[in-house]
Amino acid sequence: MFLWLLFIVVSFLLGLSISFLLDYPFQSIERAFLSFVVGHALSIWLAFLLAGLNKSLSIGVVLLCIGICAFASVILFEWTKKTGKWDFTGLKREIGDIWYKNESTLYFLIFVLLYIVLMNLYGVFRPDEAGNLYAFHTVWADYPFHTSIITSFVYQDTFSFPLAYPQFLGLKMQYSFLFDFYSAVLMKSGLGLRSAIIIPNILFQLALFGLLYFLAYRLTGLKGAGIGATVILILAGFPAGLQSVGIQFLNPMYAVIMPQRTAIIGMAISFVVYLLLFHALCANAKKREETSALKGTHKELILAGVLIGLLPYIHAHSFMATGFVALFLAAFALIKERDWRILVYLFLPPILLSLPQIMFIRTGVSQDFFVFFPGWTEANRDMIMSFDWSFVGASLSSIVKTISLIESFWALNAGALIILLSLGFVKARNETRIFYLPFLLLFVIANVVKFQPWYFDNYKLFMHWLALTAIMAALALCWLNDFTKTKKSHKSLVTVSLAALLIACTVFGVVTHAVMLQSTPMVWSGEEIQMAEWVRENTAPDSVFLTGSAHNHPIPALTGRPRVMGYEGWLWSHGIAWTSISARKKDEIAMYRGNYTLIQNYGVDYVCVGPYERAFARENHFKINDAAFEDEIRFELIYDKEIAGGRWRIYEVKTTDISA
Repeated sequence: MFLWLLFIVVSFLLGLSISFLLDYPFQSIERAFLSFVVGHALSIWLAFLLAGLNKSLSIGVVLLCIGICAFASVILFEWTKKTGKWDFTGLKREIGDIWYKNESTLYFLIFVLLYIVLMNLYGVFRPDEAGNLYAFHTVWADYPFHTSIITSFVYQDTFSFPLAYPQFLGLKMQYSFLFDFYSAVLMKSGLGLRSAIIIPNILFQLALFGLLYFLAYRLTGLKGAGIGATVILILAGFPAGLQSVGIQFLNPMYAVIMPQRTAIIGMAISFVVYLLLFHALCANAKKREETSALKGTHKELILAGVLIGLLPYIHAHSFMATGFVALFLAAFALIKERDWRILVYLFLPPILLSLPQIMFIRTGVSQDFFVFFPGWTEANRDMIMSFDWSFVGASLSSIVKTISLIESFWALNAGALIILLSLGFVKARNETRIFYLPFLLLFVIANVVKFQPWYFDNYKLFMHWLALTAIMAALALCWLNDFTKTKKSHKSLVTVSLAALLIACTVFGVVTHAVMLQSTPMVWSGEEIQMAEWVRENTAPDSVFLTGSAHNHPIPALTGRPRVMGYEGWLWSHGIAWTSISARKKDEIAMYRGNYTLIQNYGVDYVCVGPYERAFARENHFKINDAAFEDEIRFELIYDKEIAGGRWRIYEVKTTDISA
C-alpha cells in the first residue's frame, strides 16, 4: 500500500504550488527543498487537526488530508498559471536546469543524500539476523521516547487534545510531538515503524542540509560557501566524554541531527524562514529604500510568519530561535525604513497561530525553565556564581572574570571556528553581517539563560548560531582559497593555513563519526519485540501498565500503552517537577512491594515483572514482592516466558473491592 508515498507527494505539490505565489528568485533545487518543507509543515498540521476532530488517526483521516492538500494544490496551480507565475514549458525548463545548470550542486547533494541514508540505515534500529535492533548511542537513548508517542497515535483507538503524556500517567503532553505524529501518519498509511522513522529522517535531513547550502549561497554569493558550510556543520564539535577537560560542545550529528527528531524538521523550517527573511529584509533593503514599497516581499514575510507560527508544537527551540531572529531583523528594518507593514505581515500570522500553542505549553513550564544560568554549563555557572558580587567594585571585577571565563571556554570548544568566523565576518557583505547579528546575540543569550531544566538543551539554540557561523567560516575559507590564487608569493603559507583551519574545524567531527559507528548498543532484542507484539494483540489500546522506568522498556516504546512512570531524565527535562517524579517513584516502589490499593488508585490494568523491573528494584534498593502478584483474587498471570535469560511475567489486575 503506497498511501504513505501519496501523502509525501501531495504535501510536496502543496508546497510547490505555494512557492509559485512568491516573488523569491528561486533556483530549481532550492525551490524543491522549500516546497517540500513548506508543504509538509502545512499537511502535518492539517492531518493532526483532522485527526483531533475525528478523535483518532485513521485511514479516512489520511485520505481526507490528501484530498484537501491535492484540491488546494490544484486551485493554487491554476491561479498562479493564470497570473503568469508559471507554465508547463517554464516548469520543464526549470526541471531541466537541475541537470544542466546546477551540476556541481546536484553532485554534492547526492553525496550528502548517500551519507544521510547510510547514517540512518546503520544507526537507526538496524536489525540483525535474529531480529535484534541496534542504534547509535544517542539514538538508543532518545528514540524509545519518540516511538512511544508514534505507537500511541497508531495503536490507540481514540485520543483527545490535550494529548496524554505516555510516560507519566495523568499528565498532559507539552512536548513538541508533530514530527512523531507524521511518522504515525506514515505507519497508518502502510509503513512499518522503522521505515516510518527513517524515511522522514532522510527527507528532512536532506532538506535541512540543502537549505543550509542555499542559505550560504544567498548570504555569500558563493556555491563553495554552501559546500563548506554543510561540511563544517556535519563535522563541527567534539565527541562525548571530554567534559572533564571542559569540552561540552558536541558534534551536531551526534547530539542533535541524528537523535533529536523534532529538531530535524524544526531547523529545516527555520532555514526556510531565514531564506525568506534575508530576501525580504536584507537583500532587498536598498531596492525598497528607492521605491518605498514592500511589493515583491510582503508574501515572503507572510509565509515566514505562518511558518514561525506553526513551530511551537513542531520544535519549540526552533520557534524561539527563529522568532527571535525575525524580531531582531524586523526591528532593524523598521528603524531604518519606518514601514509598520513589516510588523503586520511578519508577526500577525505567528501571533494568531502560535499563541494558543504557547498558552498551553506554558502550563507545563516549571521553575527550572527560563532561569539565569551564566556560562551555559553547570561547572561554569558554579564558578561564576562563586565570584564576589557583594559590591560595585567587586562586581565589576567579577564581570571581567566572567567574560574571560566564557571566552576561554568557547576558545576551547569552538577553536578554529571562532578564527574563521571573525575573518568571514570581516569579508562578508554588509547585509550578510546585519543578518548574522541576531544569531550572535542569540548565542550570547544562550550563554546566560537556561531555557529548559537540563542546561545542555540550550545546544538546540546554539545549533542555529552554529549553522550561520559555519556559513561565515566557509566564506573565510573561500576567501583564503582565492587569496592563494592571487598572491602566489604567499601561496604555500596560505595553503597550509587554509588546510590547518579546515582540519581543526572538522577533525574531531570525523573522530565522533568513528565513535558513533563503533558504539551501536542493542535497543531491543528480537524476543522483546515479539513480546511487545503479543501485548498489542492481547491488551486493550488504552491499558495502563506498571513497569520499571527504563527508557527503552519495550512495552511503552513499541505498543503505545501508557505507563505509570517512565525514565526520570526525560520527565525532568520535559518540565515535570522533581518532587512529583520522586513521589511517583515512591508510589511505584510501593506498588511493586504489593500495595494493591495504590495499584487500583492509579487505574493500573497490567503489571509487568521482568528484567527491567528487577533492574529498577536493584537501582532503588528494594525487593519486588513476587508473592503479592500470585494472589489469584487480585491478579491473573497472562504472560510468562523466558526471554534471553530473563523471565518476563505480565499480570492482569482484577477489579475487586479494595476493602475486601
